[in-house]
Amino acid sequence: MNQRIAIIVPERGGLAQQYHSRVEDITIDHMVIAMPMSKAFPVLLQRGEVFFGRTVINGLAYEFTSSLLAKQMNPLPVWVIALPYNIKKIQQRAFVRIDAVLPVQFKEIINDEVLDETVSAFTKDISGGGVQMVTERRWPIGTRMLVTIDYPDIGPLTIKSEVVRVHQPQSELTVFWIGIRFAEINEKDRNTIIRFIFKKQLEQRRKGLE
Repeated sequence: MNQRIAIIVPERGGLAQQYHSRVEDITIDHMVIAMPMSKAFPVLLQRGEVFFGRTVINGLAYEFTSSLLAKQMNPLPVWVIALPYNIKKIQQRAFVRIDAVLPVQFKEIINDEVLDETVSAFTKDISGGGVQMVTERRWPIGTRMLVTIDYPDIGPLTIKSEVVRVHQPQSELTVFWIGIRFAEINEKDRNTIIRFIFKKQLEQRRKGLE
């Protein structure tokens, strides 16, 4: 009871929005949660539609799938939902990270000046806080870069970033995994990236349900 949960609701175009809720009641065949709200208005979801949720219990983060059974307005506005299924433990990070191969172009920044040389690479995974990209050159930790990533359905986003991690997966190959942190990013661009990640997660889950 009163366990806080995040509700992730698919939207048109394959995107998704995240809302806050909490557990109001649990029975043998359903769960009751506070009706998710968006700017003081109830979130629109039709009976039978599937949504996804996240919660943290005893310091461990979990994801689950459920569906809307009914809505009730009295005595409190609530959703009656199916008992969670497809429950799995997930890594609890500041930002959710997913595997994704996207084209990247970046330029090194030295003494606050952007160099002319443009280097091309691909991402290995992405999150709202940064990316891991694959290059043929080792970049020292602390290197500052102007990174441009071309996100499908969004377009290119250019962000000042910093190298925070370097890994060479196979010593005999000159291939490096470079961890990049977004050092200067506005919240609009960060939210756009997070929405893109939610979309990809939903696509992956739907494939798993088929």
